[in-house]
Amino acid sequence: VAYLIIFYAAGGPFGTANDVANGLVGLLSMALAWLWISPRTTLWSRVGIAAATVGGIVMMIGSILIIFDITGWYLAGLVSSTGSALIGIWLLVANRLQRHSARLPRRLIMLGMTSAIFMILGWLAVPGVIARIDDPQLAPWFVNAGLLSWMGTYLLYPVWCFWLSRRYGG
Repeated sequence: VAYLIIFYAAGGPFGTANDVANGLVGLLSMALAWLWISPRTTLWSRVGIAAATVGGIVMMIGSILIIFDITGWYLAGLVSSTGSALIGIWLLVANRLQRHSARLPRRLIMLGMTSAIFMILGWLAVPGVIARIDDPQLAPWFVNAGLLSWMGTYLLYPVWCFWLSRRYGG
């Protein structure tokens, strides 16, 4: 988020730095899913891990699309929003699996589920990805609404991650 703010204020390489950071969020989210979700024996935990894995890859693809100037920023953002939605599925599953456990505080679980719901709004971007819409003026309202997933991805999800890391002493 800081890179994006600096990019809009000063320009320069901060847009690319933001795009790299966005791909890194996808990669780190995928790693977190593989390391943290438990129990791994349930169908839902496997669905969550699979969604996070695909979501992380899709977020990295979104970054690659804009870094290498394959698409414009809008279509790349829609692709990344779709990846964020998949990571949101993992986040929802992971927190729901913990809700009857005493391992995490109830408020942390609720924050994780709230973050996930915002992230899952990225599914609204899928029709824009399929139609290859690269201009926000041409996108239907619901495709633009899919960009609300970034509120979960870059505001709520980092708070949840930080709180989770504090909980586990990391």
